[in-house]
Amino acid sequence: MRTIKISLFLFVLMTGSLMAQTITVTNRSEVATGKNAFYPVFNLKGDKLLFSSDSYIGLSMYDLSAKSVENISDEPGAGYEPIFDVSESKIFYRKTSYDNRLRKDAIECFDIANNKKTLMLSPQRNLKQARNFKNGFVVTADRNLLKSTFGKSKEALPVYVTTHDLKIYLYKGEKFQQLNPLNETESRYLWVSLSPDAQKILFTAAGKGTFVCDLNGKITASLGYLNAPVWYDDKFVVGMQDKDDGHVVTASKIIMMSLDGKAKKEISATDEIAMYPTTAASVAKIAYNTLDGKIKIAAIQIK
Repeated sequence: MRTIKISLFLFVLMTGSLMAQTITVTNRSEVATGKNAFYPVFNLKGDKLLFSSDSYIGLSMYDLSAKSVENISDEPGAGYEPIFDVSESKIFYRKTSYDNRLRKDAIECFDIANNKKTLMLSPQRNLKQARNFKNGFVVTADRNLLKSTFGKSKEALPVYVTTHDLKIYLYKGEKFQQLNPLNETESRYLWVSLSPDAQKILFTAAGKGTFVCDLNGKITASLGYLNAPVWYDDKFVVGMQDKDDGHVVTASKIIMMSLDGKAKKEISATDEIAMYPTTAASVAKIAYNTLDGKIKIAAIQIK
């Protein structure tokens, strides 16, 4: 009888550990930006938040500890996919210009400590999102992988993933390969990003849904349909589910879910039109902007 009781206890303990995790929103608060704010970007520590205008003109930073706003740039394009450097002491952002009606994007650096600005990359055609790398970043322009750093770096280039002509391209060092996870000729891939552990790729396929694949293009998770999906950590993602009438967005909510599909939670309030999430897993927070230009931060708990 004693053996049976011990075995039953161990069974309950083991099956309990396999139960689905629960996501809870413990608090929501509005960030006092002092102006309309869109497209928030958290740093990894979760104590700073970048934001821009609805047209990506200009870039500002909100310090959650000091509760203060600092202007970073007034340049067009500055609010489109800015990133913090690895040390989180610098910010890399775009500077858009036109040459004979052709759009080009340069990348500038803003040093948070001394407000110094440095041109890191001259204007390029078809510039994609930069990824921080040691004392600088890597980025592609016209499908060429470029590196820009402060001083020389002998570190191996990181894995980098992006899209060209709505196709997924994976770069390993100076070599690249095209991936087609859905194995469909007409697939159009959007919002491609690499997981924090650099082992998985998150993407949305237009009209098909949102998926995760490995670095060989093998699908490992199907997540329904999310626009602007981002990684929370290696096991959870966050995105928006929006609706429109063909002209304007009429509804949108922020959804968090696990890759195994066992946990799913609406993060935004039901009366909000919430869009473009950003995450800071280190402090268990998710930020997003509302359609009317407010930035909200949701504190979460995963059990």
